[in-house]
Amino acid sequence: MVIFAQDGDSLAIANPANAQKNLALLLIAGVPLNEPVVRYGPFVINTEAEIMQAIEDYRNGRMGRINA
Repeated sequence: MVIFAQDGDSLAIANPANAQKNLALLLIAGVPLNEPVVRYGPFVINTEAEIMQAIEDYRNGRMGRINA
């Protein structure tokens, strides 16, 4: 997770011309939520209790499945 300064009006991202691979980027932006953030692995939620519930839900297959 990256949090950028809020006083700018642009963002420049470049992949060097001699790069071995193409650049893939997902940029999601929005206004700050001003809420606590707890991260664990792929989970980003507001409280440790919610993290524990998310892990349990994941382990028990309640988050669905994406077939490759």
